[in-house]
Amino acid sequence: MPAGAEEYGVADFINEVDEEVRRERMQKLWKRWSPLAIGAVVLLLAAVGGWQVWQGWRADKAAAASAAFRAALTEAQAGKPLEAAAAFGSLAGGDHDGYALLARFQQAANLIEGKDLPSAIKVFDAIAADSGNAARFRDLARYLAVFHGLDTMPADEARQRLAVIAADSPWAGSATELKALAELKAGEKDAARRLLTALADDAGAPADLRGRAAEMLAALGGPVE
Repeated sequence: MPAGAEEYGVADFINEVDEEVRRERMQKLWKRWSPLAIGAVVLLLAAVGGWQVWQGWRADKAAAASAAFRAALTEAQAGKPLEAAAAFGSLAGGDHDGYALLARFQQAANLIEGKDLPSAIKVFDAIAADSGNAARFRDLARYLAVFHGLDTMPADEARQRLAVIAADSPWAGSATELKALAELKAGEKDAARRLLTALADDAGAPADLRGRAAEMLAALGGPVE
């Protein structure tokens, strides 16, 4: 028995061990499911990018923008994420409507690949703050900022960012999941369980999100009574 265990009793010690086991299960579940969430984001961006690129080709400036985008992609594929991020940043800041938003997301992705998370979050924040972007993409930027920054981001900051995402946003369910993780990080297990319960019971949420919420909830001991 560890030092001091006799002071608070065997039952308390067992509960403490049980909490550690649940926390470990939670972490394993998140590691297993998070690539699927990232994959969904990549697919959406690819679809959005295809539409915006098609629109760009209709403009006279499309050829130059396309060349710049391909050059930035070449840098990324060559294993030069920071150089690619700079190239995408230049494209995002130019007069290339068909590419600007996708270039911003690509800039952030390459900054993350290059281990410059603070700069990536600034890019996500810029996307979220740009009223010219559709609400769903601004919400996506908010979600990705927390998704990638949760390990180092204060819980209150994560809560504030996610609270802005509207209930009818296509990212609302994913945001609820991240809210639960933020609460768990802050030590608010009951709050996390309430959020996961609501998500698991939300008939309007995607099936994979509901299933993941149910698994996480089980790992945390089930719904709050």
